Amino acid sequence: MINNKILIVDDEPDICDLISDILSESGYTVNSAFSKNEAIKVMENSGISMVITDIWMNDNEKEGFELLEWCKAYNALTPVLIMSGHGTIEYAMNAAKNGAYDFLEKPFNSDRLLFLVKKALQERDLKIKLMDSNNEWLKSNHIIGKSSKIKNVKNICIKVSKSNSRILISGPSGSGKETCARFIHSLSNRMNHPFVVAACASLSNQMVDQLLFGFNDSKNKNDTKSLFEQANNGTIYFNEICDLPLDTQAKLINVIQDQSFYKYGSNKKIKIDIRVIAGTSYDPNEAVKNGVLREDLYYRLSVVPISIPSLNSRIEDINVLINSFMEVASKLFNKNKLIFSNETYILLQSFNWKGNVRQLKNLIEWLLIMYGNEKNFQVEISHLPPEFKSNKNNEHKHNYDLNLPIKDARKIFEKKYLETQLNRFKGNIAQTSTFVGMDRSALHRKIKELDIKFEK
Repeated sequence: MINNKILIVDDEPDICDLISDILSESGYTVNSAFSKNEAIKVMENSGISMVITDIWMNDNEKEGFELLEWCKAYNALTPVLIMSGHGTIEYAMNAAKNGAYDFLEKPFNSDRLLFLVKKALQERDLKIKLMDSNNEWLKSNHIIGKSSKIKNVKNICIKVSKSNSRILISGPSGSGKETCARFIHSLSNRMNHPFVVAACASLSNQMVDQLLFGFNDSKNKNDTKSLFEQANNGTIYFNEICDLPLDTQAKLINVIQDQSFYKYGSNKKIKIDIRVIAGTSYDPNEAVKNGVLREDLYYRLSVVPISIPSLNSRIEDINVLINSFMEVASKLFNKNKLIFSNETYILLQSFNWKGNVRQLKNLIEWLLIMYGNEKNFQVEISHLPPEFKSNKNNEHKHNYDLNLPIKDARKIFEKKYLETQLNRFKGNIAQTSTFVGMDRSALHRKIKELDIKFEK
């Protein structure tokens, strides 16, 4: 309770004092305001956890609803409890419709008030906890893997991290473009400043400019903080830059060049110092050719181009990724770590990962939800979701005739084993020989001797 600060808003000081006394006795920290504008100032300068506001204040029968609307835009996680002495079903319905946590009719019962406050703050804390977990789980800044392809990406990131060079990261969806951008930021001189994501695909054409540039409403004295301002002195990452409208792409060029911009409704130029990193699932050259990425923006962004490989092209990283994700996710979701059988590892290495690293993360989360309450649980192929078990390359049944002499049984095993490993590494002799611990020339001889067929 000591960290929960509650704001009481009512134009009657006696009401503020009454509620303040009730909440203070229960251990809450309380602030008071007597109008919407005064409440906004308190919200902007204090860490308010919850707002309790009257509706009809200062001869304005909708002032409480106006404050509610402002609060939802300012911080949607802050619960707002609406109260009124003119309690009607219509008021209660309007409160719920506009996003209020609940409606409290005056004169109110103190037990009812305390119950609603406790319940609202518990739900708020739960939402924040879930968001923090998801952020930590999904927004990693570690590039994980031992393959030569991912090591090359990591080395490039390390080299460019200390510069202010603009970077264009391309790669298939779910391959880890944002992780790459966060990794660069974490090593840069801007590491102690914000990393802000502009999710271009989710920005509507109507809202994109307001979110990027902000706007100044002089009439209502309302000034929104733009994404550029939020990222000042840090890094702004444009996720799926090709989904940004072309006219906004043109404006972005000016921001990149001048490191300044104008808010809508304002003639005052705002200077900023930001690093721009962009990501795209398109082939950048094809995106320019197809008219979804401005050519002039492409050349400004791709001072340092980085290409992220698909998970299918670096299958030797799958075991490392599984172990790393399991370590993090089991702690976040408070589950027991799972053990994977060798056959399950082999199956996952031969699977066609259309969703790349993100799909692998989803699998780990699913497995923890299903089996994470059991101790020392070993994941077999039968425990995987249906889409994994149905893959044509995922059948590894070894039915050997135990009546065979050991020499013949060994040949059958060697043939099946080497076929599996060669298919696992897409016919790459070098990778297979390294994994199985066999010289390349010896592996070639075995392939010929055992008449091994595999996909190339």
